[in-house]
Amino acid sequence: MRRVVLSAVALVLFVAPTLVACSSDTDDTATAGGETVTVEHSYGTTTIEGTPERIVATSSQWLDALVELGVQPIAYYSAGSYGDERGLYPWQTDVSPDAVALSAAAETSVPVEEVAALEPDLVLGAWQITSQNDYDMISAVAPTIGPLGDTGVDRWDEQVRVLGEVLGRTDDAERIIADRNAEIEEAALPGLEGRTAALSQYVTNEQQVVVVADPDDGAAALFTQLGMTLPPALVAEGGASQGRVVLGPERVDALVADLLIILPRGGTEQDLMALPGFDRLPAVTGGGLAVVDFPTVVAFNTPSSLSIGYALDVIRPQLEAVANA
Repeated sequence: MRRVVLSAVALVLFVAPTLVACSSDTDDTATAGGETVTVEHSYGTTTIEGTPERIVATSSQWLDALVELGVQPIAYYSAGSYGDERGLYPWQTDVSPDAVALSAAAETSVPVEEVAALEPDLVLGAWQITSQNDYDMISAVAPTIGPLGDTGVDRWDEQVRVLGEVLGRTDDAERIIADRNAEIEEAALPGLEGRTAALSQYVTNEQQVVVVADPDDGAAALFTQLGMTLPPALVAEGGASQGRVVLGPERVDALVADLLIILPRGGTEQDLMALPGFDRLPAVTGGGLAVVDFPTVVAFNTPSSLSIGYALDVIRPQLEAVANA
């Protein structure tokens, strides 16, 4: 039931859990702060009594959802050297300086003792919870919400809704979702309808191409909202690969799409262009190629409302080129 973790933070972009959001279940009292909320997730159900005040966010998605709802965590997942001096991404400037960055151990597992020392009353879990045993250990420390589904990155809007219910802020949650969806709708230029999009990275030192291949994965949801689809051949090849496929450098054919967002991890755009056939890809010849840095690919790969706002600004030129082609 666990997602494929390709490496630590360096692959956080595709470390991405293979969890697709599933619906959360809350009782009738979930709309008011301080009451009981029950949330369904991939490891069972979690009941939360009252409004939590000491929250640990173990992923950038959960961190972003918290902050956008006006709630500061006591500790958060750090991007390490891929973020700023606090291990934060560019869209996370509103995280309180009092919040503690979790240690590097949080890249691959929840540091149970470290979290326990913080005395949280809620842990928001992500890909580091790799088994029921892991979940049982961290949930013994504090009520823990596991990943919301079983097959890909959680949808950001589902996370916002869950937190809105837990915090008694359902109206605020719906406003956040509506406002961001309105921005996405504005970016969905008419010419994008029916075009294809791919999100990838090329790991230069390992000579691996990693591509999102599951249209139901949370990382693909933005493309769907823009009127685009993943390339059908890529989806077919993905099969039961848990959201992503890992291919050799000769397989640039997997990147045949109108829009290609790609990180040359450990390399440069020149390394991409040196791959046989890369310079002839439709995205390259049609203006739809976006060679991005690590924070930007994370913004797409583990999307939140905040990261989507950032990501859309980065690729507007490519969206316009594809829409007008």
